[in-house]
Amino acid sequence: MSENEPNEHVAGHWEAVVDDMEATAAGYRDAGVSVLELHPGDVTVLDEGNGLDVLVPGDEFEELETLASEATFDSYEVYRAEESGTVFALIVLEDAAGERAVCCPIHYDRDEIERLKRRLDDGVLYTHIRPLADDRVVAFSYEDPDLF
Repeated sequence: MSENEPNEHVAGHWEAVVDDMEATAAGYRDAGVSVLELHPGDVTVLDEGNGLDVLVPGDEFEELETLASEATFDSYEVYRAEESGTVFALIVLEDAAGERAVCCPIHYDRDEIERLKRRLDDGVLYTHIRPLADDRVVAFSYEDPDLF
């Protein structure tokens, strides 16, 4: 287990947020929305920069990269819960016009995100989603970092 993965006493909470993602995605699909579900292997609060580094499997990244080039994600929701200083969140990015959505569960240390929010230059937080194999990144911005 890497230092960024939830430890054993909160691993059940990670499983719960992934289950919530699947249920949320099913609800969107029932409403006729195409949904991409991401399954991060690692999430890191960036020491430099203004966001979170989210590592996803290569095949999921390929789908995300294609989707991001075609869609305009004009709204988002962040659902979060906390356990023992670890925050578990589900980000849902929506492209209402194209009836598409991306669901991405994340986890991070509450104290680290608070330090990050204090040093944001423009008040905008980003998720930098990338595959393990190379340096390509798809970034999303959030103008309300307090949701995190």
